[in-house]
Amino acid sequence: MHPLVWHKTIWIAALCVLMALTLAQTGVPPAFAEESKEEKDRQRMLNREAVNALWRLKRALEKDGFYSGRVRLNVWRVAAIEAGKFDPQKYEEFRKQLYEKSVNASRKCFEYFIEQNSHHDANMCLQTWKMHAQEIDRFDESTYQEFVKQLNSLKEKQAE
Repeated sequence: MHPLVWHKTIWIAALCVLMALTLAQTGVPPAFAEESKEEKDRQRMLNREAVNALWRLKRALEKDGFYSGRVRLNVWRVAAIEAGKFDPQKYEEFRKQLYEKSVNASRKCFEYFIEQNSHHDANMCLQTWKMHAQEIDRFDESTYQEFVKQLNSLKEKQAE
């Protein structure tokens, strides 16, 4: 065999061995396979947490007050982000529902304390109504002024 052919053969054989080693390293070794299983388990747990947080949020929107609902909304947002399932549109929808519920409850609260002749409590409800209505762009200045007049007339009546 000619020396040049011999060197070519050795180089080709060496390249084949090198390619075989490279291809063998790209396969998934057992340690990485376990991490993949651990990652799947972790993702499953994150998904479960997001689903549970969503259920708790929906329940809070039905039954709980504003602050409990706000906490549930934030917990759901974090859980959904971690699970990779966060939907900003859904978040805004839930947020709006929460604030609308608070606006309605604050208005009822205001009316109740006006009937009870409690200026301070009615004022607290009115301020909550105003802040939460502004948060979802439902604030109406004329309605607010009407409430302020009711509040002032209650204050005047109490002063007499």
